Amino acid sequence: MAKAKKLPSGRWRVNQYVGKDQNGKRIYKSFTADTKKEAEYYAAEYNLKRKERPADKTVGDAVQDYIDSKDKTLSESTIRGYYIIKNNALEEIKNLKLQDVNEIILQKWMNANADKYSAKSIRNQFGLITAVLRQNKIVLDTDSILLKPKQKRNILVPNEEEMQKILKIVEGTKVELPVTIALTLGLRQSEIAALHWDDYDGEHINIHRAAVPDKNNKLVEKQTNKSYAGTRILDVPDILKERLDRAKRETDRISPLSPSAILSAFQKLCVQNGLPKFTMHAQRHSNASLMLKQGIPNKYAMERLGQATEHMLRDVYQHTFENEQKKISKDINNLFNKINFSDDDNSKDND
Repeated sequence: MAKAKKLPSGRWRVNQYVGKDQNGKRIYKSFTADTKKEAEYYAAEYNLKRKERPADKTVGDAVQDYIDSKDKTLSESTIRGYYIIKNNALEEIKNLKLQDVNEIILQKWMNANADKYSAKSIRNQFGLITAVLRQNKIVLDTDSILLKPKQKRNILVPNEEEMQKILKIVEGTKVELPVTIALTLGLRQSEIAALHWDDYDGEHINIHRAAVPDKNNKLVEKQTNKSYAGTRILDVPDILKERLDRAKRETDRISPLSPSAILSAFQKLCVQNGLPKFTMHAQRHSNASLMLKQGIPNKYAMERLGQATEHMLRDVYQHTFENEQKKISKDINNLFNKINFSDDDNSKDND
């Protein structure tokens, strides 16, 4: 083990060799302390933990081992997400030995992926790797790794006129029910995909399941916990009731199409009818916008949308709040402008 050297400040430092980076450059990790004994102790402790690392296991193998160990405890969608990361996002590091991974290598990997993936995807990738490192008792300063900053999402949301047009153009098509449900009830795509006909009693819809793709991209239904905010019973508005009641019940599901098939067909209809290529999730945003415009209390909006916290509601639908805030600000400014002009007129009269 390297020996501690005294610094001009009076403190002691050990520069411990930890391996080479992908370009063959030697990498050192520094341990600094007030005394020589402490610095050498920290370095020795680090080396001991490094010796516990699997000698020949690659990063790719370690990730697969981690996925296998969590296959029965994590959700289908989470496992599927892990496989997507393993198969697409590990190119820079998958063949490296796990024992050679260090902070510099992780940072270079994150930098390389930053141009190819969203900030959310980058965080998911990093989260998986840090979990793999923990499972293999590898201690690194992961807090020092800089990740791609979050970017504000600009979701194109239909206005009231466009909502009316959407309800009209989907009528009689294979996406009539899923789009109408998304727009009038604000359900998530996974919730719509899991709706069965026995969840509808003629007046209400019971939302208590979600359908998510598994690692083989096959839709799998999962029951939501009764205490989970997503479990709720909603009144069915007249337009949706009318469309549900006249629909042919060819399968157990209200909408037998997959979320991707629904989106593709819906966006094709939008383009054919002169509308932007709205997403299905945008219909959920529209529902939130209408509630906000009608002055619906946040508590009820949260319950209706299946949101757990008000913070989440504001975070996800921030664009809606911002638009309303701008309108309110404009109204207030106009009000004060009128007051100001009235004061000027009164002053002239007094003169």
